[in-house]
Amino acid sequence: MTDAATLDRVPLHRPYTVRAVRAAEGVPERARQLEEIGFFAGEQVMLMARGFPGGDPLVVRVGQSTFALRGVEAACVQVEPSGPAA
Repeated sequence: MTDAATLDRVPLHRPYTVRAVRAAEGVPERARQLEEIGFFAGEQVMLMARGFPGGDPLVVRVGQSTFALRGVEAACVQVEPSGPAA
């Protein structure tokens, strides 16, 4: 099985499905925190915008909620394409 893309690196405005949420090295609680706000396997997500300059924070829609995530947080969310473009 190939590695999934991470939410911090996907194109804007395309539907994805969360495949897994992984803890960042040295920050084991990050996966739990992301899951508590709705990032869990099977949930629909979309990267809506990148901050300027530098691309941080990221505006992300998960389900019906919208959040601003730092790039290091979004990098913990593995995704795969979903919807018509999949």
